[in-house]
Amino acid sequence: MVKPFIERSVRVGGAFATGARRPQTLPTQLREIGSGVIAGALYPFGWLDGGPGGRTHSSRPGTVDAKTPVLLVHGYLANKSNWYLVERELRSAGFGEIHAMNYSARGADIDKLAKICVLRAHEVMAATGVDRVHLVGHSLGGLVIRKAVQSFGLHEAASVITVATPHGGVDLARLGRLLGGSNAIGVQLRPGSDFLREMWADSTAMPDTEFVAYYSNLDLLVPGRRAMMLESTMSPTNLLLKDQGHLSIVLSRRLARSVTEQVAAIEGLPGYGRPVSALPAEKASQPVVHTPKRRIAR
Repeated sequence: MVKPFIERSVRVGGAFATGARRPQTLPTQLREIGSGVIAGALYPFGWLDGGPGGRTHSSRPGTVDAKTPVLLVHGYLANKSNWYLVERELRSAGFGEIHAMNYSARGADIDKLAKICVLRAHEVMAATGVDRVHLVGHSLGGLVIRKAVQSFGLHEAASVITVATPHGGVDLARLGRLLGGSNAIGVQLRPGSDFLREMWADSTAMPDTEFVAYYSNLDLLVPGRRAMMLESTMSPTNLLLKDQGHLSIVLSRRLARSVTEQVAAIEGLPGYGRPVSALPAEKASQPVVHTPKRRIAR
């Protein structure tokens, strides 16, 4: 067990060394440190979870109100405060029903969290009187929403949008095995784990749901390809948000604008056109690079 771990460590170290020579690596990691400070400052404001009615906002005057609610699911050790910029951008586009689910990963596994997500989504839909919901998840939250839709019957999802989500696992999770750890989520996040293999195998076509995965070229925790959805059965769209770290990506204005444009286009709001479409199968290894377009005035 030790020798393969050492070999993998050498490969990972080589990848880090290559990445460190890129001009944008240092600014990106400085931005990541700054994002950690911002997230820490915002964290106390995200402790309380007001339930389905607790995240409703008035949309900007003059905008077209979107009827479908949005449910945001944060990452490991975070809370709903991480969605500040995304929420603000969604409100400006006309989404008045924006909800965020808080959860604790302690003593849980991804399946348990996904079932909680299904319950929260149904509560949100019941509270708003609609039968559709947009789901957005960062990091672990992306796996939570994907499992909720894919394995636990949340077929009402109009979109499943993941941000820096370890669809291919996290190398750091291997340390738990080396150190004798048995954290359930850590086990599930190991590359090639039974959980991940089952999730890949269970992927099926869902024509009523748009699957989108954002990834970065400089995310040291979940490297680019690990953050992509590679299961062609779901016709996923993989979007590159360049030069962002694992935390800075969710606090990025570029991400907030891009997610809003995707959700608004899926919702059919005027001025947003069509969502970025999935690549043909023969070009799946060449992910889309998304440059947010200027919003058309309404």
